[in-house]
Amino acid sequence: MAKDETNPPIPSRSQRKHCHALRDKYFSCLDANNIEDPADRGTLCSKEREDMFNGGCPKSWFTYFEELRAMKIKQERMYRDTPKRSTADRSR
Repeated sequence: MAKDETNPPIPSRSQRKHCHALRDKYFSCLDANNIEDPADRGTLCSKEREDMFNGGCPKSWFTYFEELRAMKIKQERMYRDTPKRSTADRSR
């Protein structure tokens, strides 16, 4: 039976831990360079990104991590910039 390329094997606990450590290192580099959206990084953090990609992180996780980071930062900014309503305003 041929190996199904669309369903790669599920990573073990140690593989997931290693992948998350590589992700954290990559995100630390992005933070250190004030890069919110990984798509805007240019050539910065290329080594860390490549390490994550070649370090055993499933390709689907790789994309998910980058998209999730950008979304979380946008949400945090939105919550921070939204004026807080008083309790009296909410009862209307």
